[in-house]
Amino acid sequence: MTVKLLSAVTAAFLLSAACGSFAEGGKSAAAENNANPVSAQTAPIAANTADISDIGLRELPWQTYTNRGDVRLLPDGLGPDHRLVKEVPLIAGTGSGKTKVILYERSDDSFYVHAALELDGITYDLGAVAGLSDEPVQIQDLFLFGKETIQIKGAVGAAASMTRYIDISDGVPKPLLLVDEGHASEYDIDHDGQEEVIASSGTIPGLSVYRLKDGHIERCQLNEALRADAVILTREGAIAAYFGQERVKLYWLKAEGILSFATYSAEEFESDRFVTIPYTPGDVKQIREQADRLRLFDPYVPRQGIATDYSVEAAAAMNREGTLKLTYPHFAIYESRADLRLHEEDQSVTGEKRYFPGFTAEWIGPAEGGGEWYVQRGSTYMSIITAKPFDKEQLLYVLASMIPLEEVKTSDGMTAALPSPPVTRDYLFALQAANEFAAAWAHRDPDSGLKWVTDEWKAGQDPLALDAYFRGTSSPQHMTFELSGKRRVDDRTYLFELRLYEYYTGQPDYVLGFPADYGRGLIIEVVKQGETEWGEGIWRVNP
Repeated sequence: MTVKLLSAVTAAFLLSAACGSFAEGGKSAAAENNANPVSAQTAPIAANTADISDIGLRELPWQTYTNRGDVRLLPDGLGPDHRLVKEVPLIAGTGSGKTKVILYERSDDSFYVHAALELDGITYDLGAVAGLSDEPVQIQDLFLFGKETIQIKGAVGAAASMTRYIDISDGVPKPLLLVDEGHASEYDIDHDGQEEVIASSGTIPGLSVYRLKDGHIERCQLNEALRADAVILTREGAIAAYFGQERVKLYWLKAEGILSFATYSAEEFESDRFVTIPYTPGDVKQIREQADRLRLFDPYVPRQGIATDYSVEAAAAMNREGTLKLTYPHFAIYESRADLRLHEEDQSVTGEKRYFPGFTAEWIGPAEGGGEWYVQRGSTYMSIITAKPFDKEQLLYVLASMIPLEEVKTSDGMTAALPSPPVTRDYLFALQAANEFAAAWAHRDPDSGLKWVTDEWKAGQDPLALDAYFRGTSSPQHMTFELSGKRRVDDRTYLFELRLYEYYTGQPDYVLGFPADYGRGLIIEVVKQGETEWGEGIWRVNP
C-alpha cells in the first residue's frame, strides 16, 4: 500500500540521520560506487529556478541529456571468443520476425553481460547491458517518444539497473537513451498521452524524468528541482515530495511545468484516517446494495480523499436517472452505466484531458465556471464535483484513486470481495449463455451472438451497430476471450467478468491489442428470461 511505502520514506530519513549515509540528491547507488561503465551527461537549459515548491504552476529546470549509449556495426557478426548467453527473437523493425537481441559474454570483460542486435541479417553491438549475475535481463519492444524502440534492462547492483533504449523506427538501430540511475520504466507522468521515462533510486527516494523535447532528450531530477529530501510517484500518478520529516506536498507534472495542489503534514498524509479514506463493512454493504438496486454492478470508490473524508452516504441520485451518488464530506461522486457527460454544447465547455493508465479524465463545465471531471472505468461512467472551495486538481487526485469496491480492505481487515457463485443448475445455464455470447464475438458471428442476448438490449441498439459489434474489423480482429463467474445478484441475475482480446496481425507487443491489458474487462449481466418445458432456465446476456 502507498501508506506503507510512505512510512518507509520517513524511516529512511531517520536511518540516514543516524548513519550519515544520506547520498547527494540525484545520485544512484550505481553512480556512487562507479558500478556503471557509462555516467550521466547533462547540460543546463535556461529555466525559472525560483522556489518551485510554492503553490501554483512553475517551470522545471530541464537539462539536455546526451548519454544515449552507443551502437556499433559488426560486419562479421559476433566473434568466436564471445560466449552466447541467450537469444531473444522480437516482432519489430520490418515486422519480418528476423529481429533478435543476443546476450553474450566477452572474454576480455569479467564484469558485464553485453548485447548485440541482429536486424534483417545485420549485427550491431550495443555494449554492456547488465552486471554478471543470476538476475535476468529484460528485453522488450515498445513505442517510446513516437519511435519504435527496443528496451534492454539489466541489474548492475542490488539497488540499480542499466536501461538502454534503441531506436529502430527506420530499420537502422540508433541509440536513443541510456538510463544508468536507479530503476527505469515508462510512464506518462505528465498525463499528456505520451509516455516519458522515469527513474527511481536511492534509500531516500529520488525521482528523475526523461523526455523528448524538440528532437533532443531532456532530464529533470525532481528532488533537486523541488528542493525536496525525497520524491516518489504515488499510485494515483501524482508526485509526492517530502520536505524534511514533517511536510508533504502533492504535485501534478504537466508538459509546461509542475503544479502544486495540496500540502499535508507527513503524519496526515501517511495516516489511514486523513487523506486515505477508511471504509467500514457497513459502508461497503450500503454502497453495494444501492448499486445493485440501480443495476450498477461494477461500482468504484476512492482510496484517497481531500481530508478527513471518514463517512460516505450511498443513494440514488435525485436528478440523474439510474445513477449512484456517493457523498463524502468534501465532494460527491456519481456513477452510472450510461455516459454522464454533458452534451448541451451551448451550456458547457470542454476543458483539458488528462491521461492515466486505463482511463482518460476529461474536465467539462459551464462557461461561467465550475465543472466536473468525467472518466470511464470498465463498464462504469463516473464524475466528481464539489460545492466547497477545492480546485479541480484536488478532485482529479481523488478520482485517480478510484478502485473497484471489491478491492477495498475494510476497517476490520477484511476485503470487500464476494465469493464466487456456487455451481448450480441455474449457474451452468447462465454460464452457457455468457460463453456462447463471447464465442460468437471471437468467431465474428453476429447470427449466433444475437441468439444469446436479451430482446430488450437488441431493441435499444442500431441493427448495423449490432452487426459491427460482433464482426469487428480485419485488423485488429477479434481473437479470443476470458470468462469467469463473478457473483449471483438474485434468483434471476448472475454477473460474469469478461475480457475480450483483439489481435493486430504481425505487430509487436506494444501495439494496443496484442495482447493488450484491457483492465478489468467487462462486467456482463446474464438474466433469466423463463424456463423450458423441462424446467431448465432460459438465460440471456444483457451486455
